[in-house]
Amino acid sequence: GGGNTASARKASGAGRSEESIRKVMDRSKGSMYAVYNRALRSNPNLRGTLTVRMVIEPSGKVTSVKLISSELDDTMLEQKLLARIKMISFGAEDVARTTLNYSFDFLPYQ
Repeated sequence: GGGNTASARKASGAGRSEESIRKVMDRSKGSMYAVYNRALRSNPNLRGTLTVRMVIEPSGKVTSVKLISSELDDTMLEQKLLARIKMISFGAEDVARTTLNYSFDFLPYQ
């Protein structure tokens, strides 16, 4: 015996890299802003930072999105944005489940 056990332990350690998460989030920003811009038409004063805590499974599915803080002050919009985030797929990776806080800055186009 005495074989190498490192591969069996691999997934238990690190979660997804910040870089890979940011890449996917950047791709998803367009659809987030589409939701925001629609709300902006009825309330031009909507702006601010939205911070969420999200849980990403090894499969790439987002299983939990919780609102940490929001300056938008619009419950309907916040719910829509959270639902949108939950639809994002990060793709399967050989990593541990990852929990992180992520912030979005929503500003009207000047």
